[in-house]
Amino acid sequence: MRVNNSGNLSVTYFRAYFHLVMNTQGMNHKKAQNLIFQRFFHQDPMLRGETTYSNFKKAAESFEL
Repeated sequence: MRVNNSGNLSVTYFRAYFHLVMNTQGMNHKKAQNLIFQRFFHQDPMLRGETTYSNFKKAAESFEL
């Protein structure tokens, strides 16, 4: 999936992406979180901005409930 740098990505977007990765790759949410973090942020949480990173973390935390 190609991601442009033009805007903030929402919690809903990341939750959907988590589901996609977990279902197609057969991963649990922790492994999916690591993979998505690498793909989107390249180990730099501020690469796509504070809001997008915050929304990523909120989406990841929603799977821990």
